Amino acid sequence: MNELLNLEQRSFKTFSIFSFFSLLTLIIFLSLFSSKYTVSNFNYEKNIDLNYNSFDIVQGKSIWFIDESDFGQFYKDNLNVESLVISKQLPNLVFINIVIHEKIIVINDLRDTNPKEVILYKNLHTELAESHNQLPRLTITNGPVPDGFYSEIISLILTVSKYELSIQDLNILYDGIELTGFYKNTTLNIGRPVDLSKKGTVVGYILEEGNCDGEVTIIDSNSDDIESILNC
Repeated sequence: MNELLNLEQRSFKTFSIFSFFSLLTLIIFLSLFSSKYTVSNFNYEKNIDLNYNSFDIVQGKSIWFIDESDFGQFYKDNLNVESLVISKQLPNLVFINIVIHEKIIVINDLRDTNPKEVILYKNLHTELAESHNQLPRLTITNGPVPDGFYSEIISLILTVSKYELSIQDLNILYDGIELTGFYKNTTLNIGRPVDLSKKGTVVGYILEEGNCDGEVTIIDSNSDDIESILNC
């Protein structure tokens, strides 16, 4: 009799556990695929000038499965976007924090018959410039520019920006051979567009000191050390 009672109790316990997990699975399944939990609204910074048409691709998908990988087309449409930070508010709202690649410098290429000013981003993407008074400027008068030229320019600006100075007052001229920089009362003979990260440490230090109202010549060298001549 006791054995039968124990068997019934075990069977009831097993049935209860099975029923609980079956019900839980059903609830989860209904939640995952319920139309109530599909994306219908986005919250993002609308004053950033970007192409948001690809958001329509994500709309209507289950909010449970949405992540950054669903926005591949958005990255293709907006090459200046570095990343998206996705968060959700149930049942249907997705918050998107848009991180833009850093703007590095405004470029005016005078070699073009119809020259236009463009902004160079940290990821080498360029787009037409409007009004950007907070950026340094590069003017190209002759060329062609060597391979890796723009990467070197980015390295130079990022290095110089680490120093305490007004980076927007820096103007650079490239004549097809060498770079010349102008910052307030200082002229910088930077030389060939190579090792600009190392040269940037010299440029940044001299400009931060602010005691050279004259000319600085940076010597190209094959060694790790960058030498300079000051005529202040």
